[in-house]
Amino acid sequence: MTAGGGETMLSIPNQLAPLLSTVPAWALLLSMLVVSLVLIFAGRKVVKVIAFFVVGLIGATIGASLAAQYLTGSGSLGLLLGGILGFVLGGLIGVVMVAVGIGLVIGYGAYLLAQDFVTGTTIPLVVGFIFVIVGIALYDRILSFVTALAGGFLLFDAMRLYGVDSTLSIVVAGALTLAGIWIQEDLGRKKVTQPTVSNVGGQPSEHN
Repeated sequence: MTAGGGETMLSIPNQLAPLLSTVPAWALLLSMLVVSLVLIFAGRKVVKVIAFFVVGLIGATIGASLAAQYLTGSGSLGLLLGGILGFVLGGLIGVVMVAVGIGLVIGYGAYLLAQDFVTGTTIPLVVGFIFVIVGIALYDRILSFVTALAGGFLLFDAMRLYGVDSTLSIVVAGALTLAGIWIQEDLGRKKVTQPTVSNVGGQPSEHN
């Protein structure tokens, strides 16, 4: 691997290291590309589903492990029940964590920004905490922006891993991210302003 490739790898989480050694490079890059584009252009629709299944799988593993320890007499049935219960609970936690995660990201950003203008840590912490609450409360309205931005960062990493020039990667990822935000917001507005249809005649109802 070239030095440039090594530098690119620094932007990928360390948890992916075992994956990189077992999964073909083309498959990993293709997966990153697909996931990044889905997040950019349809992240609002799929992020909760992804969170449910990912955290649900983690919960299923934990549930099965606990069942193996405390329900030894039930055999495979206990493992199955523990896995199902863990999957459901984990999935529900994952959906809730979408809002919490967005709130934490916004709060941390506000904390770092406040540190640039205020000395000490008390005021930045207060500002960060306030923005955590604001982010959780408004997460549904900013979900399109956050998912598109996450997809843009992932797309940048995928392009850099593929060997694309960093400047070109920034331009392409940035342009697609902006397009994704616009598309998701536009679809959201169309859904909100969609006319209602009356039960008689199938004609849109009139609003005076």
